[in-house]
Amino acid sequence: MKIAVLQSFLPSRSQGGVGHFTHQLANRLADRGHTITVYSSDPPPTDAAYRVVQPDPGTWFLRGRWGRVFGFGLWLARQDYSQFDVVHAMGDNHLIRTRTPVLRTISGSALAEALHARKPGARLMYLAIYPLELLGVARANLAVGISQCSNAHFPGVRMVIPQGIDLPLFAGSAGGATRKSEHPAVLFVGHRLRDRKRGYLLVQAFQGVIRPALPDAELWLVCDDVVAAPGVRCFANLDQESLAELYRRAWVFCLPSSYEGFGRPYAEAMAAGTAVVATPNPGVMEVLDGGRYGVLASDAGLGETILALLKSTDRRECLAQAGSLRAQAFDWHRVVLQYEALYRRLAGPDLGQGGDAS
Repeated sequence: MKIAVLQSFLPSRSQGGVGHFTHQLANRLADRGHTITVYSSDPPPTDAAYRVVQPDPGTWFLRGRWGRVFGFGLWLARQDYSQFDVVHAMGDNHLIRTRTPVLRTISGSALAEALHARKPGARLMYLAIYPLELLGVARANLAVGISQCSNAHFPGVRMVIPQGIDLPLFAGSAGGATRKSEHPAVLFVGHRLRDRKRGYLLVQAFQGVIRPALPDAELWLVCDDVVAAPGVRCFANLDQESLAELYRRAWVFCLPSSYEGFGRPYAEAMAAGTAVVATPNPGVMEVLDGGRYGVLASDAGLGETILALLKSTDRRECLAQAGSLRAQAFDWHRVVLQYEALYRRLAGPDLGQGGDAS
């Protein structure tokens, strides 16, 4: 099957979750015999098994921040998709006119992003994007969300296919039972500390509650910000293998987000056999099944919750075992099979049998 995938950014330049999801999905589809072409502003990552089509660098309507955000949809509308069996849009399909069937994946809502944005400029941008998302979903032949909460702002969309997790990568050769750090370690993975990921809450909890009680404890921050404080270690631009190693070695993973459309880091931590702590948000409530597979904490009680977990080996091991089982629901093989079924539904049963149905 010939599939066009639309996604403005890729891991070659961005650490954004949708870019990683797109890259890994495209690679796995290519491995299963499909011909994949990704339309993106970014070049292909070094391990890409697919072709990438990029805009001309001199395209005037793609210049500047607002051009990069809103111009990409205009560029996509100028492309010819007639040679493809299916167009899979991760976004920006609102201006596309094509007879080729279009599948839209909803990875979140710009309206929800606006409600949780800290800066007025970002809030304004998200509010401007939301009507385009509504239009893109309405114009697609079929839409599917990565979670029920990602569908909440799109009337009529009920279907869910979660984001995929590379279970062997995060579990490691020992199936998740790899050695932990010598000292108690709490891991955070996010873009910035003061966006909706709210890493600053974790830093405050670590400095005010955890570190005074456990002087040898460490906080590992995987983000673009740098914190110079006792016990805090900062990591940036990690490859997936190095990130997976941190997940496996950490005692506790904590992401105190105010909003997640899904929350892939929670699933990655569970796959790595690491106990998860989170503050309640729509995505984590689904991934952790309301707290069944991880610990939910209030903002004020975040430090004490993590501290209690660091002190309880039995509790951490229990959560790790439960989380490892939960992570099976997000296995990439299952995700790819579900998308293949939708492609065939849209393109017709006689098209694109490339791909082992096993």
